[in-house]
Amino acid sequence: MAIQSILIHVNDDAHNNATIDSAIALARQQEATITGLYVRPYPVVIPVAPIGGTMPVIDSMIEAFQQACEAAKTRFEKRMAGVGIGFDWRDDDGDTADRIGFHARYTDIAVLGQVSPEASDGRAPKDLPAIVTMNSGRPTLAIPYAGKHSTLFKRAMLCWNATREASRALHDSLMILQPGAHIDVLCVDAEGSTDRSPGANIAAHLTRHGFEAVAHHMVSAELSTSDTILSASADLGSELIVMGVYGHARLREIALGGVTRSLMEHMPVPVLMSH
Repeated sequence: MAIQSILIHVNDDAHNNATIDSAIALARQQEATITGLYVRPYPVVIPVAPIGGTMPVIDSMIEAFQQACEAAKTRFEKRMAGVGIGFDWRDDDGDTADRIGFHARYTDIAVLGQVSPEASDGRAPKDLPAIVTMNSGRPTLAIPYAGKHSTLFKRAMLCWNATREASRALHDSLMILQPGAHIDVLCVDAEGSTDRSPGANIAAHLTRHGFEAVAHHMVSAELSTSDTILSASADLGSELIVMGVYGHARLREIALGGVTRSLMEHMPVPVLMSH
């Protein structure tokens, strides 16, 4: 199924323009429309004066958030003007991950930028794309804040452990992979797998879909699983990492696995996630 609609998170991060450009490139390839979304946070004030004294502070914060939203909308519309892609705009109030997840349910895929260390608003958790993935039920494409990354994905790495989430991520990724793309199926520490040859069955499945698939079995040894994945992606020349996200959105930091959290902080290339 081709992508028809893309949700892009528009925010105040200095790297957000690059994320918007990635969404535009993907929309051009897919002949899809783009929805820009800005989320205004609820004001949080810790009273240090009589209760009535906090009202002007709250009003000032609400006004500042609205001004930031209007500036983001202007920037988004200016970037979209003349690119020949249909687009619309939405804004909302509340928790960033919750509201992005809600609006993503009405689109085919969400495109979010990796939260950079110098993010100006400080409101988004570092694993925002993973939380949105669990909130939305839709795939999320996370774009690294560093470097330039093509969305013409001809070489991908699938993190495979035969779970429902991994299968969902794989089949969602087929929407954005180039026809005949090379897919490296990475199985880490699969000694306890019921498969005699871990990854071979899913590689054969991908081959039947016209992809060039190769299964790899790696042992993490002294490395963490996330470091093993990152090292493999570099060695294999991956342009995209495909992975399932595990946990429960309502528990967030507690429930998100260490592999997911580490990849959200150190992603070298775009990451396609599903839950």
